[in-house]
Amino acid sequence: MAHGVLVKLKELGLPEDLDEALGRLCTDLGDLWSAQRTLTDQLESFLSSDEWNAAGDNLVDLRSSLDHMAWHMTSVRRPMAQITRFAYRKGLEN
Repeated sequence: MAHGVLVKLKELGLPEDLDEALGRLCTDLGDLWSAQRTLTDQLESFLSSDEWNAAGDNLVDLRSSLDHMAWHMTSVRRPMAQITRFAYRKGLEN
């Protein structure tokens, strides 16, 4: 997924001076995409657990995934804003 975001924005003509923001954006979006898939699996595991210990373990895993996602959701804001501003400026040129 991260590679797909990179390719898409480079094909659109994102300049090299935004490569650092692009790298962070790709990493964060890729990790968020992967984390949501993991979260889905963890929720299914939680719902199928029959014991309190398993439920506790599942809740710890869910919390860890949510913390990981929260970090990336904060991290992605700045590079996304930079690239979004560039996109709208380019759109006004056309």
